[in-house]
Amino acid sequence: MTAPAPRAVVGVVGKPLGLKGEVFVRPDPDVAHDFVAGDEFVVGDHRLVVAASRSHSGRLVVRFAGVDSREEAEALRGTVLEVERDSVTLDDDAFWSDDLLGREVVDDTGGLVGILESTMDGAAHDYLVVARPDGAEVLIPAVAELVDVQPDRIVVTAIPGLLDVEGDSPPDGG
Repeated sequence: MTAPAPRAVVGVVGKPLGLKGEVFVRPDPDVAHDFVAGDEFVVGDHRLVVAASRSHSGRLVVRFAGVDSREEAEALRGTVLEVERDSVTLDDDAFWSDDLLGREVVDDTGGLVGILESTMDGAAHDYLVVARPDGAEVLIPAVAELVDVQPDRIVVTAIPGLLDVEGDSPPDGG
């Protein structure tokens, strides 16, 4: 038996709108997906198919086939909508975080910073969570100006203070 194809989260179902089964959907800001009629999402043991979508006050509203009441729409709240990762086009400077986990992270002089152990969503951008050799963690903003993802490692431009861990900086002289 083959392993299931990797999946990508493209959105999460929010609260209902109106009485006829429409819901707000919060699209994932990192993954472009249009939510057009016919799009299909596997959710547990059933499928959700987009019947229609539109914008309402700048927010995405979706009606799924077979969801015809506010109560049915409310039951979908919090549902995570995923597609096969192969069907998603990433920006040129974007990567799947699980493809990067475990990579060595070095500064721009070649000094070891640590190993990428996870990523974390932030309000303005994502962060790389790097486990340092001394057991501490450092958060590095995942922005192109600071981070260069190479085939075998991640190189970070070490601007002053970026790689400091609490307790790293010298105490005040007095």
